[in-house]
Amino acid sequence: MVDRAGLRARHAAGGGLVPDHLAATSALLEATFPGAGAGDAAYLRWLYDDSPFGPVVETNLDDDQGRAGHYAIVPVELAAGGAARAGALSLNTAVSERARGGGVFTRLAADTYALAAQRGIEVVVGVANANSTPGFVRRLDFTLVTPLPATVLVPLPGRDGGVRTLAATAHGALEQPGLDALLAPPSSGLTTRWTRERLAWRLARPGRSYLLHHGPGVLAVSALDRRGPVHVAVLLAVFAAQAVPSAVGAAVVRAACRAHRAPLALHVGVNERLSLRGLPLPARLRPSPLNLIYRDLATGGPAPALSRWEFLDFDAY
Repeated sequence: MVDRAGLRARHAAGGGLVPDHLAATSALLEATFPGAGAGDAAYLRWLYDDSPFGPVVETNLDDDQGRAGHYAIVPVELAAGGAARAGALSLNTAVSERARGGGVFTRLAADTYALAAQRGIEVVVGVANANSTPGFVRRLDFTLVTPLPATVLVPLPGRDGGVRTLAATAHGALEQPGLDALLAPPSSGLTTRWTRERLAWRLARPGRSYLLHHGPGVLAVSALDRRGPVHVAVLLAVFAAQAVPSAVGAAVVRAACRAHRAPLALHVGVNERLSLRGLPLPARLRPSPLNLIYRDLATGGPAPALSRWEFLDFDAY
């Protein structure tokens, strides 16, 4: 337990956040990441309390001025080699200026992982930027699985290819025949285990809007991003039961760009069933490279190969 100079750690293995508890975390996140929306109360309720896999696992550091430190991981079902594994996604981390130093974050994280293990969580995964990756690897025993590649895609002329676009909030948006087969994890490698319930929850993130692109043997999810005056269609995930034909992939890119009125699209991540013809996003145009990190709490074993991990698997959009 963290204990230094009037600071006291409080643990929460879940069970519902009382309003003042959520408010304290919200205030710390807003102060640490001003303008990013990380402390939005509706977002935190959705993320921490409403997940279909159970409430947040967190450790907080409080003093007489309020919340001084916070680390949270959110339960999620993973699949490795087709087998289910109880996992958690490392997400919100914040330490106020008055509490920094002395390894506070490392201790918060260690306490959180101990709580997670008590709840039966076997694996913690996260997406870390270039600055935070070394700390996770050196101090917290994570493995760097891979940097997530970023690809810029230009829509090629062509027909709709049988791809139908609708809002994620539309009636029956997730009632596509065969959806369960599209969401099923690959038989090898590491990925999120998606279900209709989890997808519906993910698409209900407050303050965000998503489009679904239903095509032959494929379901894609996209969102709009803006880089100055330029619209970018961001492909957040592409679900398929087998390798996506290049013509279908191109049709998905066209549909997303058309729907978002965007001259180009962006895909970030790894998807062994998807091959998109595009250009690597230059490093100078990325806010920070994103790295997938992994720690096995149950066995301490090495990270498996990655089969699918895209923006929708974490909280980027």
